[in-house]
Amino acid sequence: MGAVEQSGDESLEHNAWKLKVFPHKRPFEENVFTPIDLQLLVTQNELMTKSDILPPDLGKTLAAVGERLHSGRSVKAELPAVLAHMSALPAASISQADPAIATAANLTRWRPKPAWLDKLFWPHLSDREQLLRLPDLRYLFIFHRDGRMREAALQRITGALESPFLFAAVAMRLNDWAQPVRVAAFACAKRCFPLTSAEVIANAAASLVLHQDSWGRWGVERQAMEEALARPDVAEELARILREGQTGPVSRIFRLVLKNSSMDPHLPQLAANARQPWVRAVAVQAIADMRAAWLVGREWQWIDKSMGRRTRAPKFDFRDIKLSIDQAGVIRAAGSDASPIVRRAALTAVIQHWGGSREAQELALTLRSDPSPSVRERAAFILSRISESIAPHDRIGIASSQ
Repeated sequence: MGAVEQSGDESLEHNAWKLKVFPHKRPFEENVFTPIDLQLLVTQNELMTKSDILPPDLGKTLAAVGERLHSGRSVKAELPAVLAHMSALPAASISQADPAIATAANLTRWRPKPAWLDKLFWPHLSDREQLLRLPDLRYLFIFHRDGRMREAALQRITGALESPFLFAAVAMRLNDWAQPVRVAAFACAKRCFPLTSAEVIANAAASLVLHQDSWGRWGVERQAMEEALARPDVAEELARILREGQTGPVSRIFRLVLKNSSMDPHLPQLAANARQPWVRAVAVQAIADMRAAWLVGREWQWIDKSMGRRTRAPKFDFRDIKLSIDQAGVIRAAGSDASPIVRRAALTAVIQHWGGSREAQELALTLRSDPSPSVRERAAFILSRISESIAPHDRIGIASSQ
């Protein structure tokens, strides 16, 4: 999967460089976490089906709960095991775990009316009566197929959310198709997200950010997620995840969380120490441009209007980075990075910002024999442009903060 991501990001970055350097050229009805492995964010939902998304122990306990809910008997004995297993699920599985949990636990809108003889031997409890008797059932009923039960469950959740999966479950309801559920989820998020630990939020957000831009039903509810990601402690934890991630779509996650300025203080460390080269390259690019960019979709671009030729190209949104950073130092260090991806990002920054300066010439001379063809290509372009000028002039565009 890493190779797939690299080719995608490399193409975007390479094309962006060429463009800059060679401009010509019905409501309520519905038919113990551990450090995350970011590779799961790409593969997990693709590989798992509704039948195997849930661990066997959780599937069995959910089935037992479903039988008792169906017959109107209390689920008090089974509930603790269900919640323990459910909380341990990865946040990345939330979109498929949602229907799987509802199916396994028989969280349906319809319940059979009890036979009169059954009422003589035990009280028959409706789902709402179960929820009133067992407060912790609120965490399971987030997944109920009856929107009125989802709403009631969300209204009863208070305090910190204890696992990334539960955080993701509440966050997903911010985009629920039933508007009263979205309202209840927003109020729940405003109560609970500020009390939830940075570690829980960051581990959930690392998967949620990959999908939340496709959530078409939420509006003001988005504010709850944005406020959670804006917390400095959450940004610090996200930076750690991005710095240590070796596989998976780490650079895609990085670009998406860069929407928030709380990530800006961590850019120099990510440029220098992130394990994945693409993360270092994105950080170098952001520092050089003093602008964060993230993918928001794709748009048509003309190749030749006269011939009616056009292509789908990435569409980015941007924000300025307003922070004092030693841009020159970051670019020099990137020029000697072990990865050609980062060295290429350094030379691209030189072309865009340093022009024909002496520092541009020095870096280009150092890298003109680089093993990477794309690095050599940029170095040669810098040197050719300098040779066309009368003499190297003073450095422009980037000034050291020192």
